[in-house]
Amino acid sequence: MKNTHHHHYRSLIKGLLSTLVLCLSPLSQAAPVSKPVVIGYYLLEKDQINNYDQGKIDFPVSAITPDKARMLTHINYSFLNINEQGQCALEDGTNPDMARKVFGELQALKKYNTGLHVLFSIGGWAYTNDDSPTVERYRLAAASGASRQKLAQSCVAFMREYGFDGIDIDWEYPRKEDAQNFVALLKEIRQQLQQVQGPGKPAYQLTIAAAGGAFNMARTYLHLPQIAAQLDYINLMTYDLNGPWEKQTNHNAHLYGAAGEHLFDNPLRALPFEPALSSTELEKRFPSPFALTVDAAVQQYLQAGVPASKLVLGLPFYGRAFFQVTADKQGLHQAFVTPAGDVYQGDPGLLKACDACTARKDPRLATYADIKKMLAAKAGYVRFFGEDTKVPWLYNQAEKIFVSYDDEESFAYKTAYIKKYRLAGAMFWHLGQDDEQGSLLRSLHQGLSGKSVKVKLSGGLHYQGRD
Repeated sequence: MKNTHHHHYRSLIKGLLSTLVLCLSPLSQAAPVSKPVVIGYYLLEKDQINNYDQGKIDFPVSAITPDKARMLTHINYSFLNINEQGQCALEDGTNPDMARKVFGELQALKKYNTGLHVLFSIGGWAYTNDDSPTVERYRLAAASGASRQKLAQSCVAFMREYGFDGIDIDWEYPRKEDAQNFVALLKEIRQQLQQVQGPGKPAYQLTIAAAGGAFNMARTYLHLPQIAAQLDYINLMTYDLNGPWEKQTNHNAHLYGAAGEHLFDNPLRALPFEPALSSTELEKRFPSPFALTVDAAVQQYLQAGVPASKLVLGLPFYGRAFFQVTADKQGLHQAFVTPAGDVYQGDPGLLKACDACTARKDPRLATYADIKKMLAAKAGYVRFFGEDTKVPWLYNQAEKIFVSYDDEESFAYKTAYIKKYRLAGAMFWHLGQDDEQGSLLRSLHQGLSGKSVKVKLSGGLHYQGRD
């Protein structure tokens, strides 16, 4: 669930935004009408499913303890794909009996939490990015009334056969020419979900995972109100805002921008609004250049007319590592030498004290569990925290390694942000990346339920851009 590359622009952020104090106890006037959602994606690769009974799974369903299950409102099983016939289906080569067992175990968690919803997610980056060999299946499935009906029927049938509570679409990302078809597809799925809804039973849910950066957001931005109208929730992928595709180290998912980071020309300004927006209105709605941040994403969706009650803030349970980074500014906003690309090509052991990263053969990504072990290993990592960005990072001066990640402290700010803007709740990628104690999940639960501490939120004047 990661964003694609961005174009690079330069400028400086000037000035400081006002600071407000926000208490994480329930807000008397701003509290959401319903309980905030906490949506966790549960990822199982095909080979993990097929070997599920052999005890070789890093994170089986049994690792979702009763306590963890009670802190979730949704689990999104990931991923299904569209087959060559244009139908919702298990990944090619998946053992259906093992898949059924996994699905049953997920649904059995409801005995600990009667309000838990278990959805399946169709798509994901590997199956739907512009260079994926299967992305054309998604475009074709959305392209005509007959193909939309066929896909919707197959997804709803799959949902009912395996006892799911709804469907999550993770197409990364529909192009501009797919946008109206995407709206029509969501309408078709919603209609078919309503047709099979049993009397007196909870409504089946329909959600999507959506872009956290303005560049991919621009593809469907003008259609967002129509998209939102068909959905229960839009899960914002407000992470992967920076990575090895950029030229300087920066944060994976910073809440606000900071002086010294690259700014970007806002692509939303170039959209054909009807009626056309004045230059004053464009500047007000879409500051440019702007910092690519979590706050920027949320404000852009709100500007589009998406109800805050349908926006779910995405948080990463993983971090991104950069290598050969100089010590200036503790590694922040520095040049690096790290291979980009979906498949890592290079030394898998670059991330010191991360044995699991070596085993996965990609040192660029570390789970929160990995990062806690790296810190405990006394391997030279020092933690820093951005008072402006509200996120931490690690720098290892001896090894010249920079790691951007989130932890309980940054999650306190993000749950405060969710409550400030009355968003629907939090989503995270993914369950298997937390530590054994479920520290990040617990911090989300406590922050959203009002059991955490006071924090200060900066940036009350929309998202950070040019003065």
